[in-house]
Amino acid sequence: MLMAVLDGASFSAAGRLHGLSRSTAGRQVRALVRQAVAQSGPGSVDRQSVGTPHGLRQCREPVLQALATFEPAARHQRRRWEPDAHQIAEGAQRLKELSRTGARDVALLYVLFTTGLKPLELARLAVGDYLQADGSIRRHSTLRPEASVNARPRPLLFVSQRACDALDDYLRQRLQRRHGLGGSAGAYRGLDPSSPLFLTEDGHRFELRRRACADARTTCRLMCATFHAIFERAGWPGLTTQEVRRMVARRLVGMGTSPAEAAQLLGLASAAGLRRLVGPREAVELGRAVAALA
Repeated sequence: MLMAVLDGASFSAAGRLHGLSRSTAGRQVRALVRQAVAQSGPGSVDRQSVGTPHGLRQCREPVLQALATFEPAARHQRRRWEPDAHQIAEGAQRLKELSRTGARDVALLYVLFTTGLKPLELARLAVGDYLQADGSIRRHSTLRPEASVNARPRPLLFVSQRACDALDDYLRQRLQRRHGLGGSAGAYRGLDPSSPLFLTEDGHRFELRRRACADARTTCRLMCATFHAIFERAGWPGLTTQEVRRMVARRLVGMGTSPAEAAQLLGLASAAGLRRLVGPREAVELGRAVAALA
């Protein structure tokens, strides 16, 4: 059916060959292509391009290349594609071009990839967690207990230059738009240190709420939805914040960080899960490993 579309047929015509409706044929073709592209490495084909027969035909060669190595059984396996620093930078550039809130979304992307924070924790970060009163970066900060999902403080390192550059660009934009201004123009770059580090497009807090009537735990659905859109626009459909956390854990320990330190950085109760995942490694200085994440 896909080959018929690539050869010039519409979804309706291709579906009739197999006794399927236009909508069913289109849904199956798009799902197959997206699975194949995701397996070969997201970003090789723009997700929006495969939505129509014309778009598919324009991407014919990369689609065929993805299909040549596609293993259908792999879609049931855990996603293990991991962008390297160059691919993250390419995704950030796509995000900047496609998002109306590009500066904020690029900053969110880099902070996620260099800290492994959960969406709720990112929504709870404050300007004062990132900046000193004199406006300098708080390189070795602390995730406050009230911001952490397990109510325990832990190290929060802003030592990745790309992450800090992205955050600085976003805060400059916030200042221009007068979002979260402070009482003193000279302190915290003119921003309120208690203001959330990341705001919505219109300058409001990301809303936090109970998961359900019977579940008192807090969640931030808007931040989760924001990351879903960020990954789509960056060219990585299907990627999740949880997968990024796993990637951060694997890379930290793979670069020599001790499992105990990596577990502490990610807010995990023990290093046992990390040891099972990546095995023990000789410890190295934690800041150096975090700086190399993206």
